Amino acid sequence: MPLTVLVAVVAVGIALVVLAVHLSGGSRVAEIADADAALDRFRIDYPEVEALRCILSSDRRDAVLELADGHVGLVHAIGSKYLTRFVTRGEMAAMASAVEDGGVDLNTGDITWPRAHMRFADSETARTVTDMFASTLDDMANKRAA
Repeated sequence: MPLTVLVAVVAVGIALVVLAVHLSGGSRVAEIADADAALDRFRIDYPEVEALRCILSSDRRDAVLELADGHVGLVHAIGSKYLTRFVTRGEMAAMASAVEDGGVDLNTGDITWPRAHMRFADSETARTVTDMFASTLDDMANKRAA
């Protein structure tokens, strides 16, 4: 078999495999349907955690959970899968985006997911999310720590 025919057959074969994967849903991008879906996904990895509220990003790729024990939960859609994180306040740096109204830039300090940009409906929601990552303690927590 001539080399040109072999190259053509291999190229067509690879293209057909890629097309089959795409048509079967292999290139589907995950979205978080609603707050209950985000909580259900978070509970798969952290079943003992109780969430007080869930804030979904406007593109439904991120959910930020305020947990009853004072921690923060994250659910992030990556490709067709989800990444979850149990975060201590102050462990990640969150700041309102200087470029986009309702945007939050998150510096995770994690080599597997170093930075994230989340988009929320408005700047008030973005400020709420940013405050959830702040490392402030109330007076009672300060007295317990002393």
